[in-house]
Amino acid sequence: MVFEIENILGKKFKCEDCGRVHRIDIKGIEYGNLEEIGSFIRKKFKNDKKKVLLLCDNIIWEIYGEKIKRELRDFITTSCVLTPKNENRVTARYEYLEEIYKNLDGKNLILTVGSGTITDLGKLAGYIEKIPVISFPTAPSMNGYTSPVSAYIKDGIKITVPVKPPEYVYIDKMVISQAPIELIKSGFADSLAKGFANADWKISSILTNENYCSLPLKIVNKAEKKYINKGEKILKRDVKTIQNLMEGLNFGGISMIIAGSSSPASGGEHLISHFLDMYTSQKKMEPFDYHGLQVGTGVFFSSLIYEKLRKIERFDIEKRLLERKIDYDKKLEKLVNLFFLSKEHLEKIFKNKLKLLKEIKRKLPENWEKIKKDCFSIVNSSEKIKKILENARCPYHLKQICDNKNLIYDTLELSRFIRERITILDIADEIGILYEVIENYMEK
Repeated sequence: MVFEIENILGKKFKCEDCGRVHRIDIKGIEYGNLEEIGSFIRKKFKNDKKKVLLLCDNIIWEIYGEKIKRELRDFITTSCVLTPKNENRVTARYEYLEEIYKNLDGKNLILTVGSGTITDLGKLAGYIEKIPVISFPTAPSMNGYTSPVSAYIKDGIKITVPVKPPEYVYIDKMVISQAPIELIKSGFADSLAKGFANADWKISSILTNENYCSLPLKIVNKAEKKYINKGEKILKRDVKTIQNLMEGLNFGGISMIIAGSSSPASGGEHLISHFLDMYTSQKKMEPFDYHGLQVGTGVFFSSLIYEKLRKIERFDIEKRLLERKIDYDKKLEKLVNLFFLSKEHLEKIFKNKLKLLKEIKRKLPENWEKIKKDCFSIVNSSEKIKKILENARCPYHLKQICDNKNLIYDTLELSRFIRERITILDIADEIGILYEVIENYMEK
Protein backbone atom coordinates (compact mmCIF):
# COMPACT_ATOMS: atom_id res chain seq x y z
CA MET A 1 0.00 0.00 0.00
CA VAL A 2 1.29 3.47 -0.89
CA PHE A 3 0.90 5.56 2.25
CA GLU A 4 -0.17 9.18 1.78
CA ILE A 5 -0.79 11.59 4.66
CA GLU A 6 -3.81 13.08 2.89
CA ASN A 7 -5.59 9.72 3.12
CA ILE A 8 -5.51 9.60 6.93
CA LEU A 9 -6.26 13.18 8.01
CA GLY A 10 -9.40 13.29 10.11
CA LYS A 11 -9.70 9.49 10.06
CA LYS A 12 -9.07 6.30 11.98
CA PHE A 13 -7.09 3.51 10.35
CA LYS A 14 -5.54 0.17 11.25
CA CYS A 15 -1.78 0.39 10.99
CA GLU A 16 -0.03 -2.21 8.83
CA ASP A 17 3.19 -1.62 10.78
CA CYS A 18 2.08 -2.14 14.38
CA GLY A 19 -1.46 -3.53 14.00
CA ARG A 20 -3.03 -0.92 16.26
CA VAL A 21 -5.71 1.58 15.30
CA HIS A 22 -4.51 5.18 14.96
CA ARG A 23 -6.75 8.22 14.85
CA ILE A 24 -5.64 11.50 13.27
CA ASP A 25 -7.66 14.42 14.65
CA ILE A 26 -6.31 16.99 12.19
CA LYS A 27 -8.86 17.45 9.43
CA GLY A 28 -6.65 19.24 6.95
CA ILE A 29 -3.30 20.84 6.12
CA GLU A 30 -3.79 23.30 3.29
CA TYR A 31 -1.75 25.89 1.43
CA GLY A 32 -3.20 29.20 0.35
CA ASN A 33 -2.78 32.95 0.58
CA LEU A 34 -3.09 35.02 3.73
CA GLU A 35 -5.79 37.06 1.98
CA GLU A 36 -7.95 33.94 1.66
CA ILE A 37 -7.93 32.88 5.30
CA GLY A 38 -11.41 34.28 5.90
CA SER A 39 -12.90 32.30 3.03
CA PHE A 40 -10.98 29.22 4.23
CA ILE A 41 -12.64 29.45 7.66
CA ARG A 42 -16.07 30.03 6.09
CA LYS A 43 -15.60 26.93 3.93
CA LYS A 44 -14.58 24.74 6.85
CA PHE A 45 -17.26 25.98 9.27
CA LYS A 46 -20.16 26.55 6.87
CA ASN A 47 -23.03 26.52 9.32
CA ASP A 48 -21.43 28.26 12.28
CA LYS A 49 -21.39 31.94 13.16
CA LYS A 50 -17.82 32.14 14.27
CA LYS A 51 -16.65 34.20 17.20
CA VAL A 52 -12.92 34.13 16.69
CA LEU A 53 -10.03 34.81 19.03
CA LEU A 54 -7.07 35.97 16.94
CA LEU A 55 -4.01 35.06 19.03
CA CYS A 56 -0.52 36.35 18.26
CA ASP A 57 2.38 38.21 19.85
CA ASN A 58 3.32 41.86 19.44
CA ILE A 59 5.90 41.19 16.71
CA ILE A 60 3.55 39.18 14.50
CA TRP A 61 0.74 41.69 15.11
CA GLU A 62 2.82 44.44 13.57
CA ILE A 63 3.56 42.35 10.47
CA TYR A 64 0.38 40.35 9.85
CA GLY A 65 -2.15 41.14 12.57
CA GLU A 66 -4.10 43.94 10.95
CA LYS A 67 -4.08 42.19 7.55
CA ILE A 68 -5.52 38.99 8.99
CA LYS A 69 -8.09 40.82 11.10
CA ARG A 70 -9.36 42.54 7.94
CA GLU A 71 -9.81 39.14 6.33
CA LEU A 72 -11.90 38.06 9.34
CA ARG A 73 -14.37 40.94 8.91
CA ASP A 74 -17.28 38.51 8.41
CA PHE A 75 -16.67 37.10 11.90
CA ILE A 76 -16.90 38.51 15.39
CA THR A 77 -13.19 38.78 16.05
CA THR A 78 -11.26 39.68 19.19
CA SER A 79 -7.51 40.20 19.01
CA CYS A 80 -5.33 38.92 21.85
CA VAL A 81 -1.85 40.32 21.34
CA LEU A 82 0.66 39.02 23.88
CA THR A 83 3.49 41.36 24.87
CA PRO A 84 6.67 40.28 26.70
CA LYS A 85 6.57 40.11 30.50
CA ASN A 86 10.06 40.62 31.94
CA GLU A 87 11.68 39.19 28.80
CA ASN A 88 12.68 40.47 25.37
CA ARG A 89 10.24 38.30 23.43
CA VAL A 90 7.20 36.28 24.36
CA THR A 91 8.14 32.70 25.24
CA ALA A 92 5.94 29.74 26.14
CA ARG A 93 5.33 30.56 29.78
CA TYR A 94 2.18 29.49 31.56
CA GLU A 95 1.55 32.96 32.96
CA TYR A 96 0.50 34.22 29.52
CA LEU A 97 -2.56 31.96 29.64
CA GLU A 98 -4.31 34.36 32.03
CA GLU A 99 -4.41 37.02 29.35
CA ILE A 100 -5.66 34.52 26.77
CA TYR A 101 -8.47 33.38 29.06
CA LYS A 102 -9.60 36.98 29.58
CA ASN A 103 -10.36 37.18 25.87
CA LEU A 104 -11.83 33.69 25.37
CA ASP A 105 -15.28 34.24 26.85
CA GLY A 106 -17.93 33.46 24.24
CA LYS A 107 -15.44 32.46 21.54
CA ASN A 108 -15.87 29.28 19.56
CA LEU A 109 -12.68 29.32 17.50
CA ILE A 110 -9.03 30.17 18.19
CA LEU A 111 -6.84 31.25 15.29
CA THR A 112 -3.17 31.12 16.27
CA VAL A 113 -0.92 33.30 14.11
CA GLY A 114 2.73 32.75 14.96
CA SER A 115 5.28 30.02 15.57
CA GLY A 116 6.04 27.71 18.50
CA THR A 117 5.13 29.83 21.51
CA ILE A 118 1.78 31.09 20.21
CA THR A 119 0.84 27.70 18.81
CA ASP A 120 1.59 25.87 22.08
CA LEU A 121 -0.29 28.42 24.19
CA GLY A 122 -3.23 28.47 21.79
CA LYS A 123 -3.46 24.67 21.66
CA LEU A 124 -3.33 24.46 25.45
CA ALA A 125 -6.07 27.07 25.90
CA GLY A 126 -8.21 25.46 23.22
CA TYR A 127 -7.82 22.02 24.76
CA ILE A 128 -8.68 23.19 28.27
CA GLU A 129 -11.69 25.24 27.10
CA LYS A 130 -12.76 22.70 24.43
CA ILE A 131 -12.50 25.26 21.62
CA PRO A 132 -11.25 24.22 18.14
CA VAL A 133 -7.98 25.72 16.92
CA ILE A 134 -6.78 26.71 13.46
CA SER A 135 -3.05 27.23 13.15
CA PHE A 136 -1.58 29.81 10.75
CA PRO A 137 2.21 29.26 10.90
CA THR A 138 4.47 32.24 10.33
CA ALA A 139 7.72 30.24 10.30
CA PRO A 140 8.82 26.63 9.64
CA SER A 141 10.40 26.62 13.08
CA MET A 142 9.03 23.50 14.79
CA ASN A 143 6.64 20.55 14.46
CA GLY A 144 4.04 21.76 16.96
CA TYR A 145 1.59 23.01 14.33
CA THR A 146 0.31 19.46 13.94
CA SER A 147 1.41 17.83 17.20
CA PRO A 148 -0.83 16.55 20.02
CA VAL A 149 1.32 18.13 22.76
CA SER A 150 1.94 21.56 24.21
CA ALA A 151 5.29 22.54 25.73
CA TYR A 152 5.56 25.42 28.17
CA ILE A 153 7.36 26.53 31.31
CA LYS A 154 5.50 26.70 34.60
CA ASP A 155 7.19 27.40 37.96
CA GLY A 156 10.57 27.00 36.30
CA ILE A 157 9.83 23.53 34.91
CA LYS A 158 9.62 22.69 31.21
CA ILE A 159 6.39 20.73 30.89
CA THR A 160 5.02 18.82 27.92
CA VAL A 161 1.34 17.86 28.15
CA PRO A 162 -1.04 16.08 25.76
CA VAL A 163 -3.55 18.35 24.00
CA LYS A 164 -5.78 18.15 20.97
CA PRO A 165 -3.95 19.24 17.81
CA PRO A 166 -5.38 22.04 15.64
CA GLU A 167 -8.31 21.01 13.46
CA TYR A 168 -6.70 22.71 10.48
CA VAL A 169 -3.30 24.10 9.56
CA TYR A 170 -3.43 26.85 6.92
CA ILE A 171 -0.09 27.78 5.37
CA ASP A 172 0.96 30.67 3.14
CA LYS A 173 4.27 29.48 1.65
CA MET A 174 5.40 33.07 1.02
CA VAL A 175 4.82 33.96 4.69
CA ILE A 176 6.90 31.04 5.99
CA SER A 177 9.70 31.64 3.47
CA GLN A 178 9.96 35.29 4.61
CA ALA A 179 10.26 34.37 8.31
CA PRO A 180 13.40 35.41 10.22
CA ILE A 181 16.19 33.16 9.00
CA GLU A 182 17.05 32.02 12.55
CA LEU A 183 13.52 30.62 12.92
CA ILE A 184 13.81 28.77 9.62
CA LYS A 185 17.18 27.37 10.70
CA SER A 186 15.60 26.39 14.02
CA GLY A 187 13.01 24.22 12.28
CA PHE A 188 15.69 22.72 10.07
CA ALA A 189 17.89 21.78 13.05
CA ASP A 190 14.94 20.47 15.06
CA SER A 191 13.94 18.19 12.18
CA LEU A 192 17.27 16.34 12.48
CA ALA A 193 16.10 14.89 15.80
CA LYS A 194 13.70 12.43 14.18
CA GLY A 195 16.11 9.55 13.64
CA PHE A 196 17.62 9.92 17.11
CA ALA A 197 14.24 10.27 18.80
CA ASN A 198 12.95 7.15 17.03
CA ALA A 199 16.08 5.23 17.99
CA ASP A 200 15.64 6.28 21.63
CA TRP A 201 11.96 5.31 21.42
CA LYS A 202 12.76 1.90 19.97
CA ILE A 203 15.40 1.25 22.65
CA SER A 204 12.85 2.17 25.29
CA SER A 205 10.28 -0.17 23.73
CA ILE A 206 12.75 -3.06 23.87
CA LEU A 207 13.67 -2.41 27.49
CA THR A 208 10.34 -1.24 28.94
CA ASN A 209 7.74 -2.83 26.62
CA GLU A 210 6.54 0.62 25.56
CA ASN A 211 4.47 0.46 22.35
CA TYR A 212 6.52 1.18 19.24
CA CYS A 213 5.39 1.79 15.67
CA SER A 214 7.72 2.12 12.68
CA LEU A 215 5.22 4.17 10.64
CA PRO A 216 6.21 7.58 12.12
CA LEU A 217 9.82 7.17 11.01
CA LYS A 218 8.76 6.08 7.52
CA ILE A 219 6.59 9.18 7.17
CA VAL A 220 9.24 11.67 8.23
CA ASN A 221 12.08 9.98 6.34
CA LYS A 222 10.16 10.32 3.10
CA ALA A 223 9.68 14.04 3.70
CA GLU A 224 13.22 14.61 4.97
CA LYS A 225 14.86 13.50 1.72
CA LYS A 226 13.48 16.60 0.00
CA TYR A 227 15.38 19.12 2.12
CA ILE A 228 17.95 17.51 4.43
CA ASN A 229 20.98 18.15 2.18
CA LYS A 230 19.85 21.58 1.02
CA GLY A 231 21.09 23.83 3.81
CA GLU A 232 22.37 26.35 1.28
CA LYS A 233 18.91 26.64 -0.27
CA ILE A 234 17.42 27.13 3.18
CA LEU A 235 19.74 30.10 3.69
CA LYS A 236 18.72 31.52 0.32
CA ARG A 237 15.05 31.19 1.31
CA ASP A 238 14.27 28.90 -1.60
CA VAL A 239 10.47 28.69 -1.44
CA LYS A 240 10.19 25.06 -2.57
CA THR A 241 12.85 23.83 -0.12
CA ILE A 242 11.24 25.73 2.76
CA GLN A 243 7.85 24.32 1.79
CA ASN A 244 9.38 20.82 1.90
CA LEU A 245 10.85 21.61 5.32
CA MET A 246 7.42 22.73 6.52
CA GLU A 247 5.95 19.48 5.23
CA GLY A 248 8.58 17.48 7.09
CA LEU A 249 7.88 19.36 10.31
CA ASN A 250 4.14 18.84 9.96
CA PHE A 251 4.67 15.14 9.31
CA GLY A 252 6.76 15.09 12.49
CA GLY A 253 3.80 16.44 14.44
CA ILE A 254 1.50 13.84 12.88
CA SER A 255 3.99 11.12 13.82
CA MET A 256 3.38 12.08 17.45
CA ILE A 257 -0.36 11.68 16.97
CA ILE A 258 0.23 8.19 15.58
CA ALA A 259 2.50 7.31 18.51
CA GLY A 260 0.21 8.86 21.11
CA SER A 261 3.23 10.64 22.61
CA SER A 262 6.16 12.88 21.70
CA SER A 263 8.50 9.87 21.50
CA PRO A 264 9.06 9.78 17.70
CA ALA A 265 10.09 13.45 17.65
CA SER A 266 11.74 14.00 21.03
CA GLY A 267 14.51 11.96 22.62
CA GLY A 268 17.64 12.69 24.61
CA GLU A 269 18.57 15.55 22.28
CA HIS A 270 15.40 17.43 23.29
CA LEU A 271 16.11 16.96 26.99
CA ILE A 272 19.30 18.94 26.48
CA SER A 273 17.30 21.84 25.04
CA HIS A 274 14.64 21.60 27.76
CA PHE A 275 17.34 21.66 30.44
CA LEU A 276 18.77 24.89 29.01
CA ASP A 277 15.29 26.44 28.84
CA MET A 278 14.65 25.59 32.48
CA TYR A 279 17.97 27.07 33.50
CA THR A 280 17.42 30.39 31.73
CA SER A 281 13.85 30.57 33.02
CA GLN A 282 14.82 30.05 36.66
CA LYS A 283 17.76 32.43 36.35
CA LYS A 284 15.50 35.00 34.61
CA MET A 285 17.83 35.05 31.61
CA GLU A 286 17.03 35.22 27.92
CA PRO A 287 17.11 31.78 26.21
CA PHE A 288 20.51 30.79 24.85
CA ASP A 289 18.95 30.25 21.42
CA TYR A 290 15.77 29.13 19.70
CA HIS A 291 14.52 25.71 20.77
CA GLY A 292 15.32 23.95 17.49
CA LEU A 293 18.86 25.33 17.33
CA GLN A 294 19.48 24.07 20.87
CA VAL A 295 18.06 20.70 19.81
CA GLY A 296 20.53 20.59 16.92
CA THR A 297 23.43 20.70 19.37
CA GLY A 298 21.77 17.87 21.30
CA VAL A 299 21.50 15.84 18.09
CA PHE A 300 25.24 16.16 17.51
CA PHE A 301 26.02 15.13 21.09
CA SER A 302 23.69 12.12 20.83
CA SER A 303 25.42 11.08 17.61
CA LEU A 304 28.73 10.91 19.50
CA ILE A 305 27.16 8.63 22.10
CA TYR A 306 25.76 6.28 19.47
CA GLU A 307 29.17 6.07 17.78
CA LYS A 308 30.80 5.14 21.06
CA LEU A 309 28.16 2.51 21.83
CA ARG A 310 28.55 0.83 18.42
CA LYS A 311 31.97 -0.46 19.55
CA ILE A 312 30.72 -2.07 22.77
CA GLU A 313 29.78 -5.77 22.86
CA ARG A 314 27.38 -7.58 25.15
CA PHE A 315 30.03 -9.06 27.45
CA ASP A 316 31.39 -5.55 28.01
CA ILE A 317 27.90 -4.26 28.85
CA GLU A 318 27.55 -6.86 31.62
CA LYS A 319 31.00 -6.04 32.96
CA ARG A 320 30.39 -2.30 32.90
CA LEU A 321 27.05 -2.57 34.67
CA LEU A 322 28.62 -4.66 37.44
CA GLU A 323 31.49 -2.24 37.91
CA ARG A 324 29.57 1.01 37.52
CA LYS A 325 28.78 2.72 40.84
CA ILE A 326 26.65 5.85 40.52
CA ASP A 327 26.12 8.28 43.37
CA TYR A 328 22.50 9.11 42.57
CA ASP A 329 22.13 11.22 45.71
CA LYS A 330 24.92 13.49 44.49
CA LYS A 331 23.29 13.80 41.07
CA LEU A 332 19.96 14.74 42.64
CA GLU A 333 21.68 17.28 44.87
CA LYS A 334 23.33 18.92 41.85
CA LEU A 335 20.02 18.93 40.00
CA VAL A 336 17.97 20.59 42.72
CA ASN A 337 20.75 23.10 43.38
CA LEU A 338 20.44 24.20 39.77
CA PHE A 339 16.63 24.19 39.82
CA PHE A 340 15.82 24.98 43.43
CA LEU A 341 12.42 26.41 42.48
CA SER A 342 11.38 22.96 41.23
CA LYS A 343 12.78 20.77 43.99
CA GLU A 344 9.67 18.70 44.80
CA HIS A 345 8.76 18.15 41.15
CA LEU A 346 12.26 17.01 40.22
CA GLU A 347 12.58 14.76 43.26
CA LYS A 348 9.41 12.93 42.22
CA ILE A 349 10.66 12.46 38.65
CA PHE A 350 14.05 11.34 39.95
CA LYS A 351 12.54 8.73 42.25
CA ASN A 352 10.41 7.26 39.46
CA LYS A 353 13.35 7.33 37.07
CA LEU A 354 15.50 5.26 39.44
CA LYS A 355 12.86 2.53 39.53
CA LEU A 356 12.81 2.47 35.75
CA LEU A 357 16.60 2.40 35.52
CA LYS A 358 16.77 -0.62 37.81
CA GLU A 359 14.55 -2.54 35.42
CA ILE A 360 16.33 -1.52 32.22
CA LYS A 361 19.76 -2.39 33.62
CA ARG A 362 18.47 -5.90 34.25
CA LYS A 363 17.28 -6.24 30.66
CA LEU A 364 20.07 -4.39 28.88
CA PRO A 365 22.70 -7.16 28.45
CA GLU A 366 20.33 -9.77 27.02
CA ASN A 367 18.86 -7.25 24.59
CA TRP A 368 22.09 -5.46 23.61
CA GLU A 369 22.62 -7.17 20.25
CA LYS A 370 19.00 -6.56 19.29
CA ILE A 371 19.32 -2.88 20.24
CA LYS A 372 22.47 -2.49 18.15
CA LYS A 373 20.87 -4.26 15.16
CA ASP A 374 17.44 -2.59 15.26
CA CYS A 375 18.18 0.89 16.60
CA PHE A 376 21.68 2.09 15.73
CA SER A 377 21.09 2.03 11.97
CA ILE A 378 18.35 4.65 12.37
CA VAL A 379 20.74 7.48 13.32
CA ASN A 380 23.22 9.47 11.24
CA SER A 381 26.93 9.74 12.03
CA SER A 382 28.34 12.74 13.89
CA GLU A 383 30.30 13.70 10.78
CA LYS A 384 27.11 13.83 8.70
CA ILE A 385 25.13 15.70 11.36
CA LYS A 386 27.90 18.28 11.71
CA LYS A 387 28.07 18.79 7.94
CA ILE A 388 24.29 19.17 7.60
CA LEU A 389 24.13 21.71 10.42
CA GLU A 390 27.14 23.67 9.21
CA ASN A 391 25.78 23.87 5.66
CA ALA A 392 22.74 25.64 7.07
CA ARG A 393 24.91 27.72 9.44
CA CYS A 394 23.31 26.14 12.49
CA PRO A 395 25.29 25.57 15.71
CA TYR A 396 26.33 21.97 16.28
CA HIS A 397 28.19 22.42 19.60
CA LEU A 398 26.85 23.92 22.81
CA LYS A 399 29.95 26.13 23.02
CA GLN A 400 28.57 28.03 20.03
CA ILE A 401 25.55 29.22 22.01
CA CYS A 402 26.71 29.07 25.64
CA ASP A 403 30.04 30.22 27.11
CA ASN A 404 29.42 28.66 30.54
CA LYS A 405 31.49 25.44 30.46
CA ASN A 406 30.22 24.25 33.85
CA LEU A 407 26.63 24.62 32.70
CA ILE A 408 27.36 22.71 29.49
CA TYR A 409 28.85 19.87 31.54
CA ASP A 410 25.91 19.86 33.96
CA THR A 411 23.43 19.90 31.06
CA LEU A 412 24.98 16.89 29.38
CA GLU A 413 25.28 14.99 32.67
CA LEU A 414 21.94 15.78 34.30
CA SER A 415 19.38 16.48 31.58
CA ARG A 416 18.40 12.81 31.53
CA PHE A 417 16.79 13.24 34.94
CA ILE A 418 14.22 15.91 34.01
CA ARG A 419 11.98 13.30 32.35
CA GLU A 420 11.07 9.75 33.33
CA ARG A 421 11.47 8.30 29.84
CA ILE A 422 14.53 6.29 28.80
CA THR A 423 16.93 7.77 26.24
CA ILE A 424 20.44 7.14 24.99
CA LEU A 425 21.69 9.53 27.69
CA ASP A 426 20.58 7.00 30.31
CA ILE A 427 22.24 4.06 28.58
CA ALA A 428 25.51 6.00 28.26
CA ASP A 429 25.64 7.01 31.91
CA GLU A 430 24.52 3.68 33.34
CA ILE A 431 27.30 1.79 31.55
CA GLY A 432 29.88 4.47 32.32
CA ILE A 433 30.74 6.07 28.98
CA LEU A 434 28.88 9.38 29.33
CA TYR A 435 31.74 11.22 31.03
CA GLU A 436 34.22 10.03 28.42
CA VAL A 437 31.96 11.29 25.63
CA ILE A 438 31.49 14.60 27.44
CA GLU A 439 35.23 15.07 27.89
CA ASN A 440 35.90 14.39 24.20
CA TYR A 441 33.00 16.64 23.23
CA MET A 442 34.31 19.53 25.34
CA GLU A 443 37.66 19.30 23.57
CA LYS A 444 36.10 19.65 20.09
